[in-house]
Amino acid sequence: MSGQRTDYEFLIGALSSGDGPATGAAAGTAVRDWAARTLRAVADGRRPLRAVLHPLGFTCLPVERAGRDGVCVHVWSPDVAAVTPAGSLIHAHCWELTSYALVGALDNSLMTVTDALPAPVAPAARPPLPARPAGAASAGAVYQVLRVRRQGDVDELSPTGRLVHCQPARRERVAAGDTYGVPAGVFHATDVAPQGEAVTVALGRMADGVADLSLAPPGTAGHQVRRQRCDPAQTAATARFVLDRLQVTLAR
Repeated sequence: MSGQRTDYEFLIGALSSGDGPATGAAAGTAVRDWAARTLRAVADGRRPLRAVLHPLGFTCLPVERAGRDGVCVHVWSPDVAAVTPAGSLIHAHCWELTSYALVGALDNSLMTVTDALPAPVAPAARPPLPARPAGAASAGAVYQVLRVRRQGDVDELSPTGRLVHCQPARRERVAAGDTYGVPAGVFHATDVAPQGEAVTVALGRMADGVADLSLAPPGTAGHQVRRQRCDPAQTAATARFVLDRLQVTLAR
């Protein structure tokens, strides 16, 4: 294995240029060819792995973990088994994300998060404030920040005591052939239409001093979430599903 490039190194090299993400035809061809080879091996049982039903509502094929780097294929589809998210979809990774859309489309929303200070207590004699003008922007909903620590297939979510406002800063539409990135520590949410489909190749590189975080309603207690693993037959079926969708996409 000495001197052999990992999947992460191959893919990040294909998707990155000196000035940032590369979105040319050559990059797309390299990633799609890699995905086809890899998923055929998963479907045939030559690349042993188990698909995971991710708590954020998609199915994950964890292809590689090489030190601080990882590669997964993420699948959103009503035709693939998934769990319904129990909480907020807004989260921040402890790793830098680079993601290439193989199939379908999704919306990625980057969030602005600011600390929420307790509201001051008004004196009893103070007259009421005038009503907010119609159309004025609100301060945003208040969330509690939870720290996420993963132990095997269990996510341990612990309240940090921090309350924040969270508002969308930028929403980007990502379609097949597009590359997008999310820096480590930046809150974001990924949304796929209820009957829509999307498949991405997700590359992650761990960042020093950054925690996995999630947002939840104030007062949410610490709790655990267990990630469900698919059996080999379900995993192979998910890989074949992506191969079929990829073939349809390329035929258009």
